[in-house]
Amino acid sequence: MKLKADAWLFGAGILGIAGVLFLPLPWGDRSLPWFERLTPASLVSFLAWLLAAGGFWAFKTRFWPNDAQAGRQLRNAILLMVLHAVLLRATVELMAAYGAGRWPWLPGDAWVWMPWFVVPGLTGILLGGRLGVLASLIGGLMLYLLANPGPWPVVGCIVSPLAGILLMRRSPTRNRVLRAGAGSGALLGVVAAIEYGLKGQAVDAVAAAVLLPAVIGFFSAFVVLAILPVLEWMLGELSDVTLIEYGTDHPLLDQLREEAPGTWHHSVNVADLAEKAAAEIGARALFCKASALYHDIGKLKEPALFAENSGAGSPHHQLDPLTSAQKIKEHVTYGLELARKHRLPRAFQNIIAEHHGVSLVRFFYAKACEPRPDGTKPEVDRAAFCYPGPPPSTRESGIVALADAIEAASRSVPLKSEGEMRALVRKLIADRISEGELAACPLTLADVARIETAFVVWLKGRNHLRPAYPEATVSAGSLAERTATGS
Repeated sequence: MKLKADAWLFGAGILGIAGVLFLPLPWGDRSLPWFERLTPASLVSFLAWLLAAGGFWAFKTRFWPNDAQAGRQLRNAILLMVLHAVLLRATVELMAAYGAGRWPWLPGDAWVWMPWFVVPGLTGILLGGRLGVLASLIGGLMLYLLANPGPWPVVGCIVSPLAGILLMRRSPTRNRVLRAGAGSGALLGVVAAIEYGLKGQAVDAVAAAVLLPAVIGFFSAFVVLAILPVLEWMLGELSDVTLIEYGTDHPLLDQLREEAPGTWHHSVNVADLAEKAAAEIGARALFCKASALYHDIGKLKEPALFAENSGAGSPHHQLDPLTSAQKIKEHVTYGLELARKHRLPRAFQNIIAEHHGVSLVRFFYAKACEPRPDGTKPEVDRAAFCYPGPPPSTRESGIVALADAIEAASRSVPLKSEGEMRALVRKLIADRISEGELAACPLTLADVARIETAFVVWLKGRNHLRPAYPEATVSAGSLAERTATGS
């Protein structure tokens, strides 16, 4: 059913783009009926576009992940490609109508005036660098089928946005986006200068062909930053720019740090662990890092109920196992309440809801199952000790759930060797798989193996030991000096 819905969505998007690019405009020359304004070139381009789309659909059905996040990304990528087609057709039509203006030395080719960085830049920021590269390639194909300006322009209009995506490949902050737009425009200007120079144009025309794309590329970056929040809201995506802001400054993080320092430390470790694992398998590492910081905000309701904040005097000594389990599970539902109150992104709310899935609160379930003093075994409802779920539904959610379990478990047992670390990680992951916690998560066995390796490497780094100081006693001043110098 989902594949059928994706097919309808993809087909509608492809036909929409084809209509924008190749069909006569309704307000164009009305001296002829609409169907007589169709040229053989536009019909051939239309068919070529459909053929290319069919090839991409075959690629998508074979290699595209089959989960909710991938379906959303496909929908949003199609919408951005429609925007790309609208910008390209508008540029071509405007240049055809007003290209011969008062300054004949200005470039009259529409591809020089087109803001090529806008859509690939937005796609790269919102949907990832790989789809940004795909947007660049599709943009070049659109230009070729619509106007066929020659090899140099097509290559330039593909390579220039690719350069922009490359310039902001690491956590695209606002400064990097501006540099990417300027670099993309400058590269297109170089291609335009080569094209105009080979045509034997005058020096002032070549200079204009250099400067115009550079200026348009630079201002395209401002357009990207201006419309980025609107598109995030419309498309339901989170850009790396926004994720960096959520990962560094938010009232909930300040509150967690002050009122539940143990949970804050645990969340920071889970964020680091999840980021490393996500980077290892090509998932969204920055999203995992930022969302993991919020996964336990529900513990703010009663921080002392949780071991990392309670110390030796746990309130659970005064509670029966079922009540303790209910209070532990409440941190998921209360976390969702806090997330909605503070308007955290829906993707963050999903992480909060899914990071325990429907797993068992094992400690209190085992305690409830202990025999009574008379030796009889109590009847215990297992479902009452399970989290409400749902289980992880995306790769990132699965990674955060596993990272949460690994970090918490590694605190409860001493791990002295790499073998012990690997055995713990392997057992915890195997338990989650056997319980069906990862059944709805599109992590492959190969992904799980690489995640396991990343977890072990992280545990080895955290559990490193430093040599003991040779002195029997160390003065406060000497200790401070050693700490400052790192010795």
